[in-house]
Amino acid sequence: MAIKAHSGNRPMRYTRRYRLLLGGLLLAVLSAHAAPPRIGQAELNHELSQTDAGALSLPSDIAVSPLGRVWVVDSGRHRLAVFGPQGEFLFALGQPGSGEGQFRDPLGIGIDQKGRVYVADAGNHRIQIFEPGGKFLRQFPTRDQNGELRPVDVAVSPVSGDLFITSSTRHNILRYSPEGQLLEQWGKEGMSQGQFRYPATLVAQDGLLYVVDVLNTRVQIFKEDGSFQYQMGEWGVLPGQLFRPKGIALDNRGWIYVSDSYLEVVQVFDSGYRFKQVLGQGNQSHKFIAPTGLAVDSSNRLYVTQMLGNKVSVFDLR
Repeated sequence: MAIKAHSGNRPMRYTRRYRLLLGGLLLAVLSAHAAPPRIGQAELNHELSQTDAGALSLPSDIAVSPLGRVWVVDSGRHRLAVFGPQGEFLFALGQPGSGEGQFRDPLGIGIDQKGRVYVADAGNHRIQIFEPGGKFLRQFPTRDQNGELRPVDVAVSPVSGDLFITSSTRHNILRYSPEGQLLEQWGKEGMSQGQFRYPATLVAQDGLLYVVDVLNTRVQIFKEDGSFQYQMGEWGVLPGQLFRPKGIALDNRGWIYVSDSYLEVVQVFDSGYRFKQVLGQGNQSHKFIAPTGLAVDSSNRLYVTQMLGNKVSVFDLR
């Protein structure tokens, strides 16, 4: 996941200090707000960090299998790190390269209902698929009539079984069959409905796609056929607004969790797409170090990937 934002055509690198200033601005705005938003109560259960090679390195995304295994994209080491339900490290999968089971700058991950693992191997312009135990199954390139596409994330629809992929190359969404055949694609660079500026993580649930549209500072919601349904969020630092969204997940109530990597918080929206609360404990919001990918497991635990913190924090949701 890129640690860069853009203002017009000029690249801008945000430092940790700058993000803290923005976070302070958000808290100041919240404290001055006539009706401060509720702090959603989430208690830290444990953290995932240590692997066979030391701490995670720039983890970018996370997914939890039906058996409770936690798969983390250990992007800085070009591999996957797999943990047990209680946080115990189990094994690592992959190494730098372009062969089967090797990765170059992997970013996103998805798991289907049978536990098969799908990885957006961005630097190799492909999706790799693994069996639940980690054995390589197959792969397919991400490309269209104009050439290779860089995949950012992949989600498997529990309704159709098709794969949905975000691409930062042409700022669009691609739909593939489970066998890797490109079925359709939609979107282009822009700010209108159905257009994107660096689409990132996405979730497929109940026939809908929730797509984080990073530089447009919003989440766009579509039906699986690509028809636009709703926009959630807008640019800003007020409750319900977004500055640099990166990750998204839904819990078993249909509540939607969105990480903001520069304001360093996780905001919560209800099933009607209305802002509900900021994730925290007591009367304090939780602060994260560049939060990116999110996941919620069957026990309603929330996993927050902290890319620059080199760890994953696991919370019990109330």
